[in-house]
Amino acid sequence: MKKYILKTNFLIIFTVLLLSNFSCSNFLEEEVYTEYDPDAFLATQSGVDALLTGVYSGSTITGFQARDYYYILSEFVTDISFETDGGLASQLKPVQEFNWNSGIPYINSLWNQMYQAISRANNVINVTATLTSTDQAVIDKIVAECRFIRGYSYFYLHGFFGPTPIIEIPVGASLDEIEAIGKSSLRATEEEYRAYVEADLQFAASTLAAGGFSSRANKGNAYAALCKFYLSNKEWQKAADAANTVLGLGYTLYPDYTKLFTIEGENNNEFILRTECKVGSNQVNIYMAHAFPQRYRVLPNWTNYGAQFRTWTAFVETFELQDERRKLFLTEHIPNNSTEVKYMLRDPETGAALNDARSFKYVPDPDAVNTQHGNDIPLIRLADIILSRAEALNELNGPTQEAIELINQVRNRAKATPIALGDYPNKESLRDFLLAERGRELYTEQARRDDLIRHGKFVSNAIARGWPAKDYMNLYPIPQQQIDNNPNLVQNPGYN
Repeated sequence: MKKYILKTNFLIIFTVLLLSNFSCSNFLEEEVYTEYDPDAFLATQSGVDALLTGVYSGSTITGFQARDYYYILSEFVTDISFETDGGLASQLKPVQEFNWNSGIPYINSLWNQMYQAISRANNVINVTATLTSTDQAVIDKIVAECRFIRGYSYFYLHGFFGPTPIIEIPVGASLDEIEAIGKSSLRATEEEYRAYVEADLQFAASTLAAGGFSSRANKGNAYAALCKFYLSNKEWQKAADAANTVLGLGYTLYPDYTKLFTIEGENNNEFILRTECKVGSNQVNIYMAHAFPQRYRVLPNWTNYGAQFRTWTAFVETFELQDERRKLFLTEHIPNNSTEVKYMLRDPETGAALNDARSFKYVPDPDAVNTQHGNDIPLIRLADIILSRAEALNELNGPTQEAIELINQVRNRAKATPIALGDYPNKESLRDFLLAERGRELYTEQARRDDLIRHGKFVSNAIARGWPAKDYMNLYPIPQQQIDNNPNLVQNPGYN
């Protein structure tokens, strides 16, 4: 009887995971074949990959979700960019203007998506606990990939909300029991959260092999995620050590920054963790449809939305003129049906900031279809880890020659002027430079909000731009829908 239950549960979980992104009105009528043997299914790599498909798809942020989480929630609340015009403007107005409450758009879908990924990872881990003849190395690899996704999902949630409930599902739990756990779990303490995420990422890092696709969990991106996790916790020695491990795994800076984010450059050795995008698939990059200026001369196969993703002039002007990274901003163009240049940084007569430059970091895909471009989306790349180690070393020891040389690796690739140790007399001066340099290197890559928070400047930066930000706004409110579903959830301070 037990073997029957295990096989049946495996098939149900596998089918749900595999079909989770598709609609099927007859799904509940499908016959369950009880002779299905999970051990036999996992004897091949294709079987393992199929089992993990749903876990990866649940954690993948793409399309409009990437727009909502990476830009609206992560960058438009910073000193890099903002949005105007189109139907989107009114929807995200309370986010940009720091008028936050538990019902603001986007936060509930982010919460749901991360817990969907966590749930699927837990389900597959539970399946592996029922296996009797699958090779242990295969089981360990499956569990390690799931624990990477689970740990990274909790880490991502924490950046927006602080500690959230850690959901543990016992093997063999019924649907009613699972639902009850979800509706009653308390928020973890900060200590519980850190221990849980660290254990997941460390298991992945110590179990998985180096190399392979950067869109799948491996040793490199597990250590890179640990580096980012430790950096956010200000565990400087652990962050420096994790970064050093990544630097020893053979990643290299792509030589041409201006082509790093193009279709041509996407199969590079700098992306440590990425979302692969392909036109016509369920993983696409829709950024450029929002970044094209009004009346920009788009190709016939491109869509130009009414929504306008703009960049603050003051940010663009932090780049030296020869800096290659500056070249990926559109600062002037000749609109359709015009012969006059439209300037986007400053008014040529008054010198007033126009705040209308556009980040073209994702160089438009010539084969795009409507809003869908195929540019891969980097989540962690080598330049980030290099700068992370430099930051951790500075916090540990103050300015050192090693930290300066790490920063110059990134600046030399961009053809920016190298810096010298003597230019930074203390930890605070190099800390401020690193924050600015991370902005120049990682703009349009969902990093700025986290960086400003870590440096204690997120709220003050927003106030300086004229918004009524409060100290508690380093975190977003817990979505009201989640509190309605689970009365044991405690709202973040300031939002009651």
